[in-house]
Amino acid sequence: MTTCRVARTVMRLSVTLLFVVTFSLAGIDKWLTGAAPEWFVAQFAQTPLGGLPQTPLFLLVALGESLLGLGAVVSLLSGEWFRTRAPLLKLTLAASLLMFVALGFGARLSHKYEDAAFHFMYFTGTLLALVVIDRDDRMAEACELQEKIS
Repeated sequence: MTTCRVARTVMRLSVTLLFVVTFSLAGIDKWLTGAAPEWFVAQFAQTPLGGLPQTPLFLLVALGESLLGLGAVVSLLSGEWFRTRAPLLKLTLAASLLMFVALGFGARLSHKYEDAAFHFMYFTGTLLALVVIDRDDRMAEACELQEKIS
């Protein structure tokens, strides 16, 4: 195994594990909470979302985080971190971008600007990981095509 392959494998494994931990734990914590906690209700009370039932909104976030965590777990268990292509990991990362947009929107709407800035950083880091993994997939595909031609 070449140094580049080892580095790519470690990078993919690290990204996958980060998203397994981040979204699985966040989703599980919200499901165990069950109903929207008081801090969540208070955060959105003075916003346009305050008129909506808060528990379904809270559980919708929990569902999104759980699905993203599940996508990362399946990617991990299927060994995408070790293969030349990682389609499920890329899909999970792309969907994570939407989750960070939604979380950032909620933070901005409720005037929690520091939290919104963190979500922007998470979005940026996720986008960077997605670009790097996509680039590696494309390079691996080009190498395979070159090998077939030779």
